[in-house]
Amino acid sequence: MLVIDEKKSNAVDVAIDFLQKGKVICFATDTVYGVAVDATNSKAVDGLYKLKNREKNKPIAIFLKNLESAKKLFIFNDLASEIVEKYMPGDITVILKTTDFAKKFLAKNLNNNDNNFIGFRIIDSYFVQKLFEKYNGTLAVSSANEASQNPCISASLVKKNLKNLDLLIVGKKTSKISSTIVKIVDNELTLIRQGKLILKDYVNQ
Repeated sequence: MLVIDEKKSNAVDVAIDFLQKGKVICFATDTVYGVAVDATNSKAVDGLYKLKNREKNKPIAIFLKNLESAKKLFIFNDLASEIVEKYMPGDITVILKTTDFAKKFLAKNLNNNDNNFIGFRIIDSYFVQKLFEKYNGTLAVSSANEASQNPCISASLVKKNLKNLDLLIVGKKTSKISSTIVKIVDNELTLIRQGKLILKDYVNQ
């Protein structure tokens, strides 16, 4: 495992090099530490599943640079646009129906070979924002932990629990609460996981 501080001048370049080689990197997000790979690389996505011992039927979300990127990959209705414009960047993952372009562009194993619906985030994180200034790709990201374990909230916990990780970018200690996950189908929003963000005015359970 290579370890580098997120404030190092070459941290972004090193991360991009690892991503382009299909390796798994880890960084601090605005919720917990996350492990990430190139979302268009099926072998890299498979490596992410293996690192976490994650069941293949559990989908992996993606991180995007901005709303413009999201609109290339997802079908937006009025409700989806309202939620994303109101809460992103932020502590929310939104699951939407994907475009035909997304089905061809993204790795097929992000959602058990059924990429009709995928979750995405636009996050408020120092390193990820720096990364997207140079990186034009799409990240497949999951919380930094093995399946059934608590997400890591510090670099020291990542080192202890994910020894087969390729690259760790050391950032600040994060919160203990993951993002809120919602799914929007037609004009209805369903809460999948309650996290830091509360959407009491929108949720249908």
